[in-house]
Amino acid sequence: MVPGRSPALEVPPEVPSTPFSTASARRALAVALGVALGALFFERLSQNFFDPDGYHQMALFREWLRTGSLPIRDSFAFTHTVVPAVQHEWGAGAVLYALATAFGAPGIMLARWLLSAAVALVAASTALRRAPAVVVAFCAPIAILLGQVAFTTIRAGLYTMLGVALLLAAIDRDRDDPRARRFCLIYLPVVAVWINLHAGWVVGVGAVALHALEQAVRRRPVRHLLVALAATPFLMAATPYGRNYFTGWWRSITFPRDQIGEWAPLFRSSYVIGLAAFGFALLFVLYALARRGPRALPGLPFVLVAALAAWRHERHVALFALAWFCAVPGYLAATPLGALLDDWSARPLGRRLLIVTSVAAAVGFLAVAIARQPFRLRIPAQGSDLATEAVVYPAGAVDYLRDTKFRGRVVTSFLNGGFVIWKLHPAVRVSFDGRYEVAYAPEVLGEDRTIHKAGDGWREILARYQPDAILVRRDEPLAAALPDRLDLGRVYRDDAYEVWARPTLGLPITTRTGPIATSFP
Repeated sequence: MVPGRSPALEVPPEVPSTPFSTASARRALAVALGVALGALFFERLSQNFFDPDGYHQMALFREWLRTGSLPIRDSFAFTHTVVPAVQHEWGAGAVLYALATAFGAPGIMLARWLLSAAVALVAASTALRRAPAVVVAFCAPIAILLGQVAFTTIRAGLYTMLGVALLLAAIDRDRDDPRARRFCLIYLPVVAVWINLHAGWVVGVGAVALHALEQAVRRRPVRHLLVALAATPFLMAATPYGRNYFTGWWRSITFPRDQIGEWAPLFRSSYVIGLAAFGFALLFVLYALARRGPRALPGLPFVLVAALAAWRHERHVALFALAWFCAVPGYLAATPLGALLDDWSARPLGRRLLIVTSVAAAVGFLAVAIARQPFRLRIPAQGSDLATEAVVYPAGAVDYLRDTKFRGRVVTSFLNGGFVIWKLHPAVRVSFDGRYEVAYAPEVLGEDRTIHKAGDGWREILARYQPDAILVRRDEPLAAALPDRLDLGRVYRDDAYEVWARPTLGLPITTRTGPIATSFP
Protein backbone atom coordinates (compact mmCIF):
# COMPACT_ATOMS: atom_id res chain seq x y z
CA MET A 1 0.00 0.00 0.00
CA VAL A 2 1.18 3.45 -0.83
CA PRO A 3 1.51 5.60 2.35
CA GLY A 4 -1.23 8.18 2.68
CA ARG A 5 -3.53 6.51 0.17
CA SER A 6 -6.81 4.91 1.10
CA PRO A 7 -7.03 1.12 0.49
CA ALA A 8 -10.32 1.68 -1.28
CA LEU A 9 -8.53 3.75 -3.93
CA GLU A 10 -5.80 1.18 -4.50
CA VAL A 11 -5.90 -0.08 -8.12
CA PRO A 12 -5.02 -3.78 -8.34
CA PRO A 13 -2.53 -4.73 -11.00
CA GLU A 14 -3.84 -6.41 -14.16
CA VAL A 15 -4.12 -10.16 -13.72
CA PRO A 16 -2.33 -11.96 -16.55
CA SER A 17 -4.03 -14.75 -18.44
CA THR A 18 -3.51 -18.03 -16.67
CA PRO A 19 -3.13 -21.46 -18.24
CA PHE A 20 -6.46 -22.40 -16.72
CA SER A 21 -8.28 -19.53 -18.41
CA THR A 22 -6.65 -20.31 -21.77
CA ALA A 23 -7.56 -23.98 -21.46
CA SER A 24 -11.13 -23.07 -20.50
CA ALA A 25 -11.46 -20.81 -23.51
CA ARG A 26 -10.19 -23.53 -25.81
CA ARG A 27 -12.62 -26.00 -24.29
CA ALA A 28 -15.49 -23.56 -24.82
CA LEU A 29 -14.49 -23.15 -28.45
CA ALA A 30 -14.20 -26.91 -28.93
CA VAL A 31 -17.66 -27.42 -27.43
CA ALA A 32 -19.19 -24.71 -29.64
CA LEU A 33 -17.60 -26.16 -32.76
CA GLY A 34 -18.71 -29.66 -31.77
CA VAL A 35 -22.29 -28.53 -31.24
CA ALA A 36 -22.38 -26.76 -34.62
CA LEU A 37 -20.93 -29.73 -36.47
CA GLY A 38 -23.21 -32.12 -34.61
CA ALA A 39 -26.17 -30.01 -35.67
CA LEU A 40 -24.96 -30.04 -39.29
CA PHE A 41 -24.57 -33.83 -39.13
CA PHE A 42 -28.06 -34.09 -37.61
CA GLU A 43 -29.54 -31.86 -40.31
CA ARG A 44 -27.92 -33.84 -43.13
CA LEU A 45 -29.29 -37.09 -41.66
CA SER A 46 -32.77 -35.82 -40.88
CA GLN A 47 -34.51 -37.25 -43.95
CA ASN A 48 -35.38 -40.81 -42.98
CA PHE A 49 -36.97 -43.69 -44.81
CA PHE A 50 -36.73 -47.43 -44.46
CA ASP A 51 -34.31 -48.88 -46.99
CA PRO A 52 -35.81 -51.49 -49.37
CA ASP A 53 -33.00 -53.94 -48.60
CA GLY A 54 -34.19 -54.10 -45.01
CA TYR A 55 -37.39 -55.88 -46.03
CA HIS A 56 -35.81 -58.81 -47.82
CA GLN A 57 -33.16 -59.10 -45.08
CA MET A 58 -35.84 -59.38 -42.40
CA ALA A 59 -37.76 -61.85 -44.56
CA LEU A 60 -34.71 -64.09 -44.82
CA PHE A 61 -34.24 -64.20 -41.06
CA ARG A 62 -37.97 -64.85 -40.60
CA GLU A 63 -37.65 -67.75 -43.05
CA TRP A 64 -34.75 -69.12 -40.99
CA LEU A 65 -36.93 -69.01 -37.88
CA ARG A 66 -39.84 -70.62 -39.74
CA THR A 67 -37.89 -73.48 -41.31
CA GLY A 68 -35.17 -73.97 -38.70
CA SER A 69 -32.26 -73.49 -41.10
CA LEU A 70 -30.69 -70.65 -43.04
CA PRO A 71 -31.72 -71.41 -46.64
CA ILE A 72 -29.09 -71.65 -49.38
CA ARG A 73 -31.73 -72.31 -52.05
CA ASP A 74 -33.85 -69.27 -52.74
CA SER A 75 -37.54 -69.60 -51.85
CA PHE A 76 -38.67 -66.05 -52.63
CA ALA A 77 -38.32 -65.75 -56.42
CA PHE A 78 -39.68 -67.59 -59.46
CA THR A 79 -37.02 -66.32 -61.88
CA HIS A 80 -33.52 -67.74 -62.40
CA THR A 81 -31.72 -67.94 -59.03
CA VAL A 82 -28.35 -69.39 -58.03
CA VAL A 83 -27.19 -72.02 -55.56
CA PRO A 84 -25.86 -71.41 -53.00
CA ALA A 85 -27.70 -68.14 -52.36
CA VAL A 86 -25.48 -66.62 -49.67
CA GLN A 87 -26.83 -63.48 -48.02
CA HIS A 88 -23.75 -61.83 -46.56
CA GLU A 89 -26.04 -59.34 -44.79
CA TRP A 90 -28.02 -61.98 -42.94
CA GLY A 91 -26.88 -60.58 -39.57
CA ALA A 92 -28.12 -57.11 -40.49
CA GLY A 93 -31.49 -58.69 -41.25
CA ALA A 94 -31.51 -60.46 -37.90
CA VAL A 95 -30.84 -57.17 -36.08
CA LEU A 96 -33.56 -55.39 -38.06
CA TYR A 97 -36.03 -58.21 -37.45
CA ALA A 98 -35.41 -58.13 -33.71
CA LEU A 99 -35.74 -54.35 -33.54
CA ALA A 100 -38.80 -54.18 -35.81
CA THR A 101 -40.76 -56.96 -34.12
CA ALA A 102 -39.87 -55.92 -30.57
CA PHE A 103 -39.85 -52.12 -30.79
CA GLY A 104 -41.29 -51.19 -34.18
CA ALA A 105 -40.31 -48.00 -35.97
CA PRO A 106 -38.98 -46.25 -32.81
CA GLY A 107 -36.49 -49.09 -32.29
CA ILE A 108 -35.28 -48.83 -35.88
CA MET A 109 -34.82 -45.08 -35.62
CA LEU A 110 -33.03 -45.27 -32.28
CA ALA A 111 -30.60 -47.86 -33.67
CA ARG A 112 -29.98 -45.75 -36.75
CA TRP A 113 -29.17 -42.63 -34.76
CA LEU A 114 -26.98 -44.51 -32.28
CA LEU A 115 -24.98 -46.16 -35.06
CA SER A 116 -24.57 -42.86 -36.88
CA ALA A 117 -23.45 -41.08 -33.72
CA ALA A 118 -20.99 -43.88 -32.95
CA VAL A 119 -19.37 -43.53 -36.37
CA ALA A 120 -19.08 -39.76 -35.99
CA LEU A 121 -17.64 -39.94 -32.47
CA VAL A 122 -15.07 -42.63 -33.28
CA ALA A 123 -13.93 -40.79 -36.41
CA ALA A 124 -13.75 -37.44 -34.60
CA SER A 125 -11.73 -38.91 -31.73
CA THR A 126 -9.26 -40.36 -34.26
CA ALA A 127 -8.91 -37.02 -36.03
CA LEU A 128 -8.45 -35.17 -32.72
CA ARG A 129 -5.49 -37.39 -31.81
CA ARG A 130 -3.49 -35.70 -34.59
CA ALA A 131 -4.99 -32.23 -34.93
CA PRO A 132 -6.41 -29.41 -32.80
CA ALA A 133 -10.17 -28.99 -32.63
CA VAL A 134 -10.26 -26.02 -34.98
CA VAL A 135 -8.50 -27.94 -37.77
CA VAL A 136 -10.79 -30.93 -37.28
CA ALA A 137 -13.79 -28.59 -37.37
CA PHE A 138 -12.44 -27.02 -40.56
CA CYS A 139 -12.37 -30.45 -42.24
CA ALA A 140 -15.60 -31.86 -40.80
CA PRO A 141 -18.14 -30.15 -43.12
CA ILE A 142 -16.41 -31.61 -46.16
CA ALA A 143 -16.57 -35.09 -44.66
CA ILE A 144 -20.23 -34.65 -43.66
CA LEU A 145 -21.29 -33.47 -47.11
CA LEU A 146 -19.39 -36.34 -48.72
CA GLY A 147 -20.45 -39.07 -46.34
CA GLN A 148 -24.09 -38.20 -45.65
CA VAL A 149 -25.42 -40.75 -48.15
CA ALA A 150 -24.30 -43.59 -45.86
CA PHE A 151 -26.45 -42.33 -42.99
CA THR A 152 -29.76 -41.41 -44.62
CA THR A 153 -31.31 -44.75 -43.66
CA ILE A 154 -30.43 -47.78 -41.59
CA ARG A 155 -28.83 -50.25 -43.96
CA ALA A 156 -26.06 -52.83 -43.71
CA GLY A 157 -23.53 -50.36 -45.09
CA LEU A 158 -23.84 -48.39 -41.86
CA TYR A 159 -22.16 -51.29 -40.05
CA THR A 160 -19.28 -51.03 -42.51
CA MET A 161 -18.90 -47.34 -41.69
CA LEU A 162 -18.66 -48.20 -38.00
CA GLY A 163 -16.29 -51.10 -38.63
CA VAL A 164 -13.97 -48.97 -40.76
CA ALA A 165 -13.99 -46.20 -38.14
CA LEU A 166 -13.08 -48.66 -35.38
CA LEU A 167 -10.24 -50.22 -37.37
CA LEU A 168 -8.88 -46.83 -38.45
CA ALA A 169 -8.82 -45.80 -34.79
CA ALA A 170 -6.96 -49.02 -33.90
CA ILE A 171 -4.53 -48.48 -36.77
CA ASP A 172 -3.82 -44.92 -35.65
CA ARG A 173 -2.96 -46.09 -32.14
CA ASP A 174 -0.86 -48.91 -33.56
CA ARG A 175 1.34 -46.40 -35.41
CA ASP A 176 2.40 -44.81 -32.12
CA ASP A 177 2.44 -47.87 -29.90
CA PRO A 178 2.29 -51.27 -31.65
CA ARG A 179 0.78 -53.74 -29.19
CA ALA A 180 -0.13 -57.11 -30.63
CA ARG A 181 -2.60 -58.09 -27.92
CA ARG A 182 -4.48 -54.79 -27.99
CA PHE A 183 -4.74 -54.70 -31.78
CA CYS A 184 -5.89 -58.32 -32.13
CA LEU A 185 -8.47 -57.88 -29.35
CA ILE A 186 -10.00 -55.14 -31.47
CA TYR A 187 -9.53 -56.59 -34.94
CA LEU A 188 -10.72 -60.15 -34.36
CA PRO A 189 -14.11 -59.47 -32.68
CA VAL A 190 -14.88 -56.48 -34.90
CA VAL A 191 -14.23 -58.41 -38.12
CA ALA A 192 -15.92 -61.58 -36.81
CA VAL A 193 -19.17 -59.68 -36.24
CA TRP A 194 -18.76 -57.49 -39.33
CA ILE A 195 -18.45 -60.49 -41.68
CA ASN A 196 -22.02 -61.47 -40.74
CA LEU A 197 -23.40 -57.97 -41.27
CA HIS A 198 -22.03 -56.66 -44.57
CA ALA A 199 -19.52 -57.59 -47.28
CA GLY A 200 -17.88 -54.21 -46.80
CA TRP A 201 -15.66 -55.82 -44.16
CA VAL A 202 -13.12 -56.25 -46.97
CA VAL A 203 -12.54 -52.48 -46.77
CA GLY A 204 -11.43 -52.77 -43.15
CA VAL A 205 -9.18 -55.71 -43.93
CA GLY A 206 -7.73 -53.75 -46.84
CA ALA A 207 -7.00 -50.81 -44.53
CA VAL A 208 -5.10 -53.12 -42.17
CA ALA A 209 -3.17 -54.68 -45.07
CA LEU A 210 -2.10 -51.25 -46.33
CA HIS A 211 -1.14 -50.27 -42.78
CA ALA A 212 0.99 -53.43 -42.52
CA LEU A 213 2.72 -52.50 -45.78
CA GLU A 214 3.41 -48.99 -44.49
CA GLN A 215 4.77 -50.31 -41.22
CA ALA A 216 7.04 -52.74 -43.04
CA VAL A 217 8.42 -49.93 -45.21
CA ARG A 218 9.06 -47.87 -42.06
CA ARG A 219 10.61 -50.93 -40.37
CA ARG A 220 8.02 -51.03 -37.65
CA PRO A 221 6.49 -54.19 -36.09
CA VAL A 222 4.11 -55.99 -38.46
CA ARG A 223 3.92 -59.57 -37.16
CA HIS A 224 0.71 -58.96 -35.18
CA LEU A 225 -0.90 -57.36 -38.24
CA LEU A 226 -0.05 -60.36 -40.39
CA VAL A 227 -1.44 -62.71 -37.74
CA ALA A 228 -4.71 -60.77 -37.67
CA LEU A 229 -4.97 -60.84 -41.46
CA ALA A 230 -4.18 -64.56 -41.55
CA ALA A 231 -7.05 -65.24 -39.13
CA THR A 232 -9.61 -63.60 -41.44
CA PRO A 233 -10.42 -66.68 -43.60
CA PHE A 234 -11.19 -68.66 -40.44
CA LEU A 235 -13.61 -65.92 -39.38
CA MET A 236 -15.28 -66.19 -42.80
CA ALA A 237 -15.70 -69.94 -42.38
CA ALA A 238 -17.27 -69.44 -38.94
CA THR A 239 -20.45 -67.87 -40.39
CA PRO A 240 -23.68 -69.90 -40.55
CA TYR A 241 -23.00 -70.54 -44.24
CA GLY A 242 -19.71 -72.34 -43.55
CA ARG A 243 -17.62 -72.94 -46.66
CA ASN A 244 -20.50 -71.70 -48.85
CA TYR A 245 -19.72 -68.22 -47.56
CA PHE A 246 -16.56 -68.07 -49.68
CA THR A 247 -18.56 -68.76 -52.86
CA GLY A 248 -21.19 -66.17 -52.02
CA TRP A 249 -18.66 -63.57 -50.90
CA TRP A 250 -16.61 -63.85 -54.07
CA ARG A 251 -19.75 -63.65 -56.17
CA SER A 252 -20.95 -60.54 -54.37
CA ILE A 253 -17.71 -58.57 -54.86
CA THR A 254 -17.27 -59.59 -58.51
CA PHE A 255 -20.91 -59.28 -59.61
CA PRO A 256 -21.38 -56.74 -62.46
CA ARG A 257 -23.06 -53.60 -61.13
CA ASP A 258 -22.84 -51.24 -64.07
CA GLN A 259 -26.64 -50.96 -64.26
CA ILE A 260 -27.06 -49.93 -60.61
CA GLY A 261 -27.21 -46.17 -60.09
CA GLU A 262 -25.24 -45.99 -56.85
CA TRP A 263 -22.38 -47.94 -58.45
CA ALA A 264 -21.97 -45.41 -61.27
CA PRO A 265 -18.81 -43.26 -61.44
CA LEU A 266 -18.82 -40.21 -59.20
CA PHE A 267 -18.35 -37.80 -62.11
CA ARG A 268 -21.81 -38.80 -63.37
CA SER A 269 -23.44 -37.91 -60.06
CA SER A 270 -26.09 -35.21 -59.90
CA TYR A 271 -24.99 -34.36 -56.35
CA VAL A 272 -23.11 -31.16 -57.21
CA ILE A 273 -22.28 -30.30 -53.59
CA GLY A 274 -20.77 -33.74 -53.14
CA LEU A 275 -18.64 -33.35 -56.25
CA ALA A 276 -17.38 -29.98 -55.00
CA ALA A 277 -16.62 -31.46 -51.58
CA PHE A 278 -14.71 -34.32 -53.24
CA GLY A 279 -12.63 -31.79 -55.18
CA PHE A 280 -11.79 -29.80 -52.06
CA ALA A 281 -10.92 -33.00 -50.20
CA LEU A 282 -8.39 -33.95 -52.88
CA LEU A 283 -6.97 -30.44 -52.96
CA PHE A 284 -6.19 -30.60 -49.25
CA VAL A 285 -4.49 -33.96 -49.69
CA LEU A 286 -2.36 -32.53 -52.50
CA TYR A 287 -1.57 -29.46 -50.41
CA ALA A 288 -0.39 -31.60 -47.49
CA LEU A 289 1.68 -33.73 -49.88
CA ALA A 290 3.35 -30.66 -51.33
CA ARG A 291 4.10 -29.14 -47.91
CA ARG A 292 5.13 -32.26 -45.99
CA GLY A 293 5.91 -35.09 -48.41
CA PRO A 294 4.42 -38.60 -48.49
CA ARG A 295 6.49 -40.07 -45.64
CA ALA A 296 5.02 -37.54 -43.20
CA LEU A 297 1.44 -38.56 -44.05
CA PRO A 298 0.61 -41.88 -42.34
CA GLY A 299 -2.35 -43.70 -43.83
CA LEU A 300 -1.98 -41.94 -47.18
CA PRO A 301 -2.19 -45.18 -49.25
CA PHE A 302 -5.61 -46.00 -47.82
CA VAL A 303 -6.85 -42.44 -48.38
CA LEU A 304 -5.75 -42.55 -52.02
CA VAL A 305 -7.21 -46.01 -52.64
CA ALA A 306 -10.49 -44.87 -51.08
CA ALA A 307 -10.45 -41.76 -53.31
CA LEU A 308 -9.98 -43.91 -56.41
CA ALA A 309 -12.81 -46.24 -55.32
CA ALA A 310 -15.08 -43.22 -54.75
CA TRP A 311 -14.26 -41.78 -58.17
CA ARG A 312 -15.10 -45.11 -59.82
CA HIS A 313 -18.25 -45.83 -57.78
CA GLU A 314 -20.47 -43.31 -56.04
CA ARG A 315 -21.31 -46.01 -53.48
CA HIS A 316 -17.79 -45.67 -52.02
CA VAL A 317 -17.82 -41.89 -51.53
CA ALA A 318 -18.86 -42.23 -47.88
CA LEU A 319 -15.96 -44.59 -47.17
CA PHE A 320 -13.56 -42.09 -48.72
CA ALA A 321 -15.09 -39.35 -46.56
CA LEU A 322 -14.43 -41.44 -43.46
CA ALA A 323 -10.85 -42.33 -44.44
CA TRP A 324 -10.16 -38.70 -45.35
CA PHE A 325 -11.60 -37.27 -42.13
CA CYS A 326 -9.65 -39.65 -39.90
CA ALA A 327 -6.34 -38.77 -41.58
CA VAL A 328 -6.31 -35.37 -43.27
CA PRO A 329 -6.82 -33.09 -40.22
CA GLY A 330 -3.57 -34.55 -38.91
CA TYR A 331 -1.91 -33.88 -42.24
CA LEU A 332 -2.99 -30.24 -42.20
CA ALA A 333 -2.15 -29.61 -38.54
CA ALA A 334 1.58 -29.31 -39.27
CA THR A 335 1.17 -27.09 -42.34
CA PRO A 336 0.98 -23.29 -42.58
CA LEU A 337 -2.77 -23.60 -43.09
CA GLY A 338 -3.14 -25.59 -39.87
CA ALA A 339 -0.95 -23.12 -37.98
CA LEU A 340 -3.00 -20.20 -39.33
CA LEU A 341 -6.26 -21.79 -38.22
CA ASP A 342 -4.89 -22.63 -34.78
CA ASP A 343 -3.35 -19.15 -34.29
CA TRP A 344 -6.48 -17.32 -35.38
CA SER A 345 -8.73 -19.39 -33.11
CA ALA A 346 -6.36 -18.68 -30.19
CA ARG A 347 -6.96 -14.93 -30.45
CA PRO A 348 -9.83 -13.64 -28.28
CA LEU A 349 -11.59 -11.95 -31.19
CA GLY A 350 -11.29 -14.98 -33.47
CA ARG A 351 -12.40 -17.29 -30.70
CA ARG A 352 -15.46 -15.19 -29.88
CA LEU A 353 -16.40 -14.93 -33.55
CA LEU A 354 -16.13 -18.69 -33.98
CA ILE A 355 -18.23 -19.37 -30.90
CA VAL A 356 -20.99 -16.94 -31.92
CA THR A 357 -21.01 -18.26 -35.49
CA SER A 358 -21.09 -21.86 -34.28
CA VAL A 359 -24.03 -21.27 -31.98
CA ALA A 360 -25.99 -19.42 -34.69
CA ALA A 361 -25.26 -22.18 -37.21
CA ALA A 362 -26.31 -24.87 -34.73
CA VAL A 363 -29.65 -23.16 -34.13
CA GLY A 364 -30.28 -22.88 -37.86
CA PHE A 365 -29.34 -26.50 -38.61
CA LEU A 366 -31.48 -27.79 -35.76
CA ALA A 367 -34.48 -25.75 -36.87
CA VAL A 368 -34.28 -27.21 -40.39
CA ALA A 369 -33.77 -30.75 -39.08
CA ILE A 370 -36.63 -30.69 -36.58
CA ALA A 371 -39.03 -29.43 -39.24
CA ARG A 372 -38.37 -32.68 -41.16
CA GLN A 373 -39.48 -34.83 -38.23
CA PRO A 374 -36.12 -36.64 -38.03
CA PHE A 375 -37.28 -39.31 -35.58
CA ARG A 376 -40.21 -40.51 -37.70
CA LEU A 377 -39.59 -43.49 -39.95
CA ARG A 378 -41.01 -42.76 -43.39
CA ILE A 379 -42.52 -45.39 -45.66
CA PRO A 380 -43.15 -43.54 -48.98
CA ALA A 381 -46.27 -45.05 -50.52
CA GLN A 382 -48.38 -42.15 -51.82
CA GLY A 383 -48.97 -40.97 -55.34
CA SER A 384 -47.42 -37.64 -54.39
CA ASP A 385 -44.19 -39.46 -53.55
CA LEU A 386 -43.66 -40.52 -57.16
CA ALA A 387 -42.29 -37.12 -58.11
CA THR A 388 -39.89 -36.77 -55.18
CA GLU A 389 -38.86 -40.23 -53.97
CA ALA A 390 -36.66 -42.82 -55.69
CA VAL A 391 -38.34 -45.55 -53.65
CA VAL A 392 -42.14 -45.70 -53.38
CA TYR A 393 -43.60 -48.80 -51.74
CA PRO A 394 -46.74 -50.53 -53.11
CA ALA A 395 -48.54 -50.55 -49.77
CA GLY A 396 -52.02 -50.24 -51.27
CA ALA A 397 -51.40 -52.89 -53.92
CA VAL A 398 -50.01 -55.30 -51.32
CA ASP A 399 -53.09 -54.78 -49.16
CA TYR A 400 -55.25 -55.57 -52.18
CA LEU A 401 -53.38 -58.80 -52.96
CA ARG A 402 -53.54 -59.89 -49.34
CA ASP A 403 -57.26 -59.07 -48.99
CA THR A 404 -58.11 -61.00 -52.14
CA LYS A 405 -56.06 -63.99 -50.88
CA PHE A 406 -53.96 -63.92 -54.02
CA ARG A 407 -51.41 -66.69 -54.44
CA GLY A 408 -48.97 -66.87 -57.31
CA ARG A 409 -46.10 -65.23 -59.16
CA VAL A 410 -45.87 -61.45 -59.29
CA VAL A 411 -43.58 -59.34 -61.44
CA THR A 412 -41.86 -56.91 -59.09
CA SER A 413 -38.87 -54.58 -59.41
CA PHE A 414 -35.43 -54.08 -57.94
CA LEU A 415 -36.84 -51.51 -55.48
CA ASN A 416 -40.22 -52.93 -54.44
CA GLY A 417 -39.59 -56.68 -54.55
CA GLY A 418 -38.27 -56.86 -51.00
CA PHE A 419 -41.37 -55.12 -49.66
CA VAL A 420 -43.58 -57.68 -51.42
CA ILE A 421 -41.49 -60.56 -50.05
CA TRP A 422 -41.80 -59.25 -46.49
CA LYS A 423 -45.52 -58.62 -46.72
CA LEU A 424 -46.77 -61.53 -48.83
CA HIS A 425 -44.36 -64.48 -48.68
CA PRO A 426 -44.96 -67.46 -48.87
CA ALA A 427 -48.22 -66.88 -50.75
CA VAL A 428 -46.42 -64.78 -53.36
CA ARG A 429 -43.16 -65.30 -55.20
CA VAL A 430 -41.46 -62.36 -56.90
CA SER A 431 -39.56 -61.84 -60.14
CA PHE A 432 -36.81 -59.61 -58.69
CA ASP A 433 -35.71 -57.60 -55.66
CA GLY A 434 -32.61 -55.97 -54.17
CA ARG A 435 -30.76 -59.28 -53.69
CA TYR A 436 -29.44 -59.08 -57.25
CA GLU A 437 -25.88 -60.19 -56.40
CA VAL A 438 -27.02 -62.67 -53.73
CA ALA A 439 -29.74 -64.76 -55.30
CA TYR A 440 -30.22 -63.95 -58.98
CA ALA A 441 -28.41 -64.92 -62.15
CA PRO A 442 -26.75 -61.86 -63.78
CA GLU A 443 -29.21 -61.72 -66.68
CA VAL A 444 -32.21 -61.23 -64.36
CA LEU A 445 -31.08 -57.68 -63.54
CA GLY A 446 -31.15 -56.81 -67.24
CA GLU A 447 -34.51 -58.51 -67.67
CA ASP A 448 -35.95 -56.46 -64.82
CA ARG A 449 -34.85 -53.21 -66.46
CA THR A 450 -36.16 -54.33 -69.84
CA ILE A 451 -39.58 -55.18 -68.42
CA HIS A 452 -40.13 -52.00 -66.44
CA LYS A 453 -38.81 -49.77 -69.20
CA ALA A 454 -40.92 -51.68 -71.74
CA GLY A 455 -37.75 -52.17 -73.78
CA ASP A 456 -37.20 -54.45 -76.75
CA GLY A 457 -38.17 -58.00 -75.86
CA TRP A 458 -40.16 -57.27 -72.71
CA ARG A 459 -43.16 -59.25 -73.94
CA GLU A 460 -40.98 -62.26 -74.69
CA ILE A 461 -39.49 -62.17 -71.19
CA LEU A 462 -42.96 -62.16 -69.62
CA ALA A 463 -44.10 -64.94 -71.93
CA ARG A 464 -41.17 -67.06 -70.78
CA TYR A 465 -41.84 -66.57 -67.07
CA GLN A 466 -45.67 -66.71 -67.27
CA PRO A 467 -46.41 -64.50 -64.21
CA ASP A 468 -49.83 -64.45 -62.60
CA ALA A 469 -49.74 -60.69 -61.97
CA ILE A 470 -47.63 -57.60 -62.60
CA LEU A 471 -47.03 -54.85 -60.06
CA VAL A 472 -46.13 -51.60 -61.78
CA ARG A 473 -45.56 -48.00 -60.73
CA ARG A 474 -47.85 -45.66 -62.61
CA ASP A 475 -44.95 -43.49 -63.79
CA GLU A 476 -43.05 -46.40 -65.38
CA PRO A 477 -43.03 -46.95 -69.17
CA LEU A 478 -44.41 -50.42 -68.51
CA ALA A 479 -47.63 -48.92 -67.14
CA ALA A 480 -48.29 -47.25 -70.49
CA ALA A 481 -47.40 -50.39 -72.47
CA LEU A 482 -49.49 -52.94 -70.53
CA PRO A 483 -52.90 -52.04 -72.06
CA ASP A 484 -51.62 -53.53 -75.33
CA ARG A 485 -51.49 -57.00 -73.77
CA LEU A 486 -54.70 -59.00 -74.21
CA ASP A 487 -53.78 -61.72 -71.72
CA LEU A 488 -53.65 -59.34 -68.75
CA GLY A 489 -56.21 -56.99 -67.27
CA ARG A 490 -55.89 -54.21 -64.75
CA VAL A 491 -57.49 -55.27 -61.48
CA TYR A 492 -56.19 -52.63 -59.10
CA ARG A 493 -55.17 -48.98 -59.27
CA ASP A 494 -54.24 -46.34 -56.74
CA ASP A 495 -52.39 -43.05 -57.10
CA ALA A 496 -48.98 -44.79 -57.08
CA TYR A 497 -49.36 -48.37 -58.34
CA GLU A 498 -51.35 -50.68 -60.55
CA VAL A 499 -51.81 -54.45 -60.53
CA TRP A 500 -52.40 -56.33 -63.77
CA ALA A 501 -53.42 -59.97 -63.57
CA ARG A 502 -54.62 -62.90 -65.65
CA PRO A 503 -58.41 -62.69 -66.10
CA THR A 504 -58.76 -66.38 -65.26
CA LEU A 505 -57.87 -65.59 -61.63
CA GLY A 506 -61.16 -63.73 -61.21
CA LEU A 507 -59.71 -60.94 -59.08
CA PRO A 508 -62.11 -58.06 -58.29
CA ILE A 509 -61.50 -54.75 -60.02
CA THR A 510 -60.66 -52.04 -57.50
CA THR A 511 -59.76 -48.36 -57.84
CA ARG A 512 -58.46 -46.56 -54.80
CA THR A 513 -57.77 -42.85 -54.44
CA GLY A 514 -56.41 -40.71 -51.67
CA PRO A 515 -53.85 -41.44 -48.96
CA ILE A 516 -52.60 -45.00 -48.47
CA ALA A 517 -52.27 -46.15 -44.87
CA THR A 518 -48.82 -47.61 -44.14
CA SER A 519 -47.64 -49.64 -41.21
CA PHE A 520 -44.30 -50.91 -39.97
CA PRO A 521 -43.06 -53.56 -39.94
